[in-house]
Amino acid sequence: MELNIKDRLYIPVILPKEGTFKEFNTKKEILRKIEISAEEREAVGLHENEENGRIEWDIEKDTPLAIDFATDELAYLKQACEKISDEKLPDDMWMVVEKIYDAANLHQ
Repeated sequence: MELNIKDRLYIPVILPKEGTFKEFNTKKEILRKIEISAEEREAVGLHENEENGRIEWDIEKDTPLAIDFATDELAYLKQACEKISDEKLPDDMWMVVEKIYDAANLHQ
C-alpha cells in the first residue's frame, strides 16, 4: 500500500487507544512501519505552524511510501476503520480509511 505523509499522520488517529497485548504489539508494528523519519521530515519541510498548531509540509516533495502490511496488521487496520465508521470525520480522513479498507479487502 502506498501512503503519503497525510495518510501516515492520520493512521495513528484512526487506531484504537486501547486493546489487548496482541493488539498493542500489532499497533506498535504498524506505527513503526508508517513512521516519518527525520530525513523525510527535513526533505518535505514537515513542521508545526506556531500560529495555528497545524502540521504543514511541502506536498510537492511528498513521495508516497510503499508499505507492506502483514495480514494481521491489515485485519487490525480494517477493524479500526469499522469501529469509527459512525463518527463524523473530515473527508480527507475518510479517504485514508477507504484506502486502508480497500487494501484490507484485496488482501483477503
